[in-house]
Amino acid sequence: MLRSFRSGPGQSLTALSRAVELPHSTVLRLLNTLQSEGYVRKEGTLWSLTPQLLEIGFAALANTGVNDFIQSSLQALADRCSGTVNIGEKSKDQAIIIARASSESERRKILVVNLRVGSSLPPGTALCSALDLPEDQWSIAHYADRKVTTVGISLFTGPARSLSLGLSVNDDEYSRPRIESELLPALRVKRDEIRRLMRLGDV
Repeated sequence: MLRSFRSGPGQSLTALSRAVELPHSTVLRLLNTLQSEGYVRKEGTLWSLTPQLLEIGFAALANTGVNDFIQSSLQALADRCSGTVNIGEKSKDQAIIIARASSESERRKILVVNLRVGSSLPPGTALCSALDLPEDQWSIAHYADRKVTTVGISLFTGPARSLSLGLSVNDDEYSRPRIESELLPALRVKRDEIRRLMRLGDV
């Protein structure tokens, strides 16, 4: 139900019922429960999420095990490669970004990619494809419209969770041979560092 608000605020009962494929009566009962808890509000005939939902989001982020040390580690790699680094966690058939760092040059770009912590990346993206890969393998995805290449490796695979580590760089700065000779070794070193940090963080 909450995911159905991704298309934006001000959703009608009909639109929400269609999105979750449930009868109007069931959706209305769920909405009334969420409203009584303060997570949604109704304005006229339209429903929207409230900021109170952020408390659940922040609690979820706190449980990912990403702390300031890990964030600093990601930032160092992003700055070194003038790119963007993401940690993704497996959720069904997608990768949810649970940590992200971008270099200053990436943040200054006019072209804005609407990705942030909490964004879902579908199958076919490097971060999602890297989930559950053997440690000696890696994934790659090209985005010609943005002149960006992303490489991904498995960060951790366990019975309860799977994590991946991805690095996006500018095609003008990194050729395929340079990605393989420079970026992949750096990414694997960073993987070992993050694993140590996440153990220290009691993940």
